[in-house]
Amino acid sequence: MTEHGWFDEDWDDSDEDDLWDVLPGTIGMDGPDHDLPDPPGAALRSGTDALAVLLDLVGPERAGSPALWFVLLDAQDRTIPLVLPIVDVPMRADRAVARRLVAVLDSVLRSDAPGGSVVVGLVRAAGGDLGGYEAQWVPALRDAAEGAGVRLWAVVAIGASRARVLEW
Repeated sequence: MTEHGWFDEDWDDSDEDDLWDVLPGTIGMDGPDHDLPDPPGAALRSGTDALAVLLDLVGPERAGSPALWFVLLDAQDRTIPLVLPIVDVPMRADRAVARRLVAVLDSVLRSDAPGGSVVVGLVRAAGGDLGGYEAQWVPALRDAAEGAGVRLWAVVAIGASRARVLEW
C-alpha cells in the first residue's frame, strides 16, 4: 500500500474467484430500472410489528434523551425507506410543534406514499409505558394528525428497559 492507503504497483488484483463473473450479464427488455427488485419494506400487521421495527431502529438511543421517532408506511402498510427521529424533545408536549411535524409528514406521504400512514415512537430513557411524557405527546400528535388528515397507524412507547404499544 502507498502512504495514503491506496494499493501500490505490487498489488495483484487477480483473483480466481472473481465476483463479477457470478453477476447476471443480461438486462431485461424494459431496461435496467425494471430489473431491480422492489424496494424492501416490511408489511406491518400488528402493533407488535410496529414496536419491533421501532426497537430495531432506535437501538441504543432508547436510553437517551427524549425523542420522537416517525416511521412512514405506504398504503399497503409497508415501511418506506424514511425514518424521522426528532431528538431533544421537551417533556411537555407542544401542540404547535406537533402540528408542524405532522404537516411535514403529511407532505412526504402525499408525494412518496399516497394513502400511507405513520407509526410514532415516543422514546425516553425512563419511558416504555404511559407516563407523563407519553400522556402529553400522544393526544398532541393525535390531534395534529386528525387535523391534517394523517392516519396514525400505531403509537409505541420505548424506554431503556421496557417498551409497549400504546395505540394500534
